[in-house]
Amino acid sequence: MKVTSTIITKVAEATTENGSYNLEYSITDGILERVQTTAFKPSTNEHRIAVGSIYYDRGSVTINMPFSSDMSKYVADATRQIESILSEVATIAAEVE
Repeated sequence: MKVTSTIITKVAEATTENGSYNLEYSITDGILERVQTTAFKPSTNEHRIAVGSIYYDRGSVTINMPFSSDMSKYVADATRQIESILSEVATIAAEVE
């Protein structure tokens, strides 16, 4: 059998002062393909209120959330999270080469 492609899917959680996030991302042959981030309002209990989703797809970003003054906070957090994942993927790719 010849392996023609390797796809890794990871699921993660992140919390900042702005909210909490569920992330699912896929790496195909050492390249970050997709990140799906669901953002939740800050909460001190287990009941979280989703505010929307942010998608990274091969370098493009789509935001699906209602307009609000807090929107930029969620986008900034997601940007940092995506940058962190991109850095992780680049480090792993460099180690393999």
